[in-house]
Amino acid sequence: MKLTSFILMIQLLTTTALRAADFRLVKQSGDVFLYERWIGDGDAAVRELKAVFLVKANASSIISLLRDPQRGPGWNPSAREYKVLPAPEPDKWINYIRYAIPWPFEDQDCCLSFHVENPLEVRFESTQHPAFPPEEGRTRLTGVRGRWLLEPRNSGFVQVQYYITTNRNRKLPRWASDPIVHSNLVKTMTQFKHLAEQ
Repeated sequence: MKLTSFILMIQLLTTTALRAADFRLVKQSGDVFLYERWIGDGDAAVRELKAVFLVKANASSIISLLRDPQRGPGWNPSAREYKVLPAPEPDKWINYIRYAIPWPFEDQDCCLSFHVENPLEVRFESTQHPAFPPEEGRTRLTGVRGRWLLEPRNSGFVQVQYYITTNRNRKLPRWASDPIVHSNLVKTMTQFKHLAEQ
């Protein structure tokens, strides 16, 4: 019985490792590195993106930038709308972003719930909020989840690791969406770094 349990555990670990491939570098701009990997198989596979960069700032000021509605559009260059609603708990907030997508595709939007897990980690995921209902002419991004990991380094730097996964948008073919997604995310993180260092 113990041998059978051990074999099943090894198979489970091996299968999980095969389904969650290693990250591969897909784009670099300056000192912002963008990686991606696919988790799952076939049509059920989801893409996880990871951006990594150093910021000359402290973790608390980085988190403040995340929840600042006035500076949000400054680091989201493709955002047509960027709104933040505070939640009753001080370590939570709701963020609505509408992204301008080039013609002939519809704009995309998302409604996200943010939660500060600890002073060095912020998690987010898709949510619904009556202030931001889905609207015609926009594609709502669903299944969004991710996190910001903030690792203090020497000389006042913080290494930021940003992770995000979303459900696949079947209206946009990957050959069209991948370059847009990669480019927008690198621009976003470059702008975020710039604003965080001011």
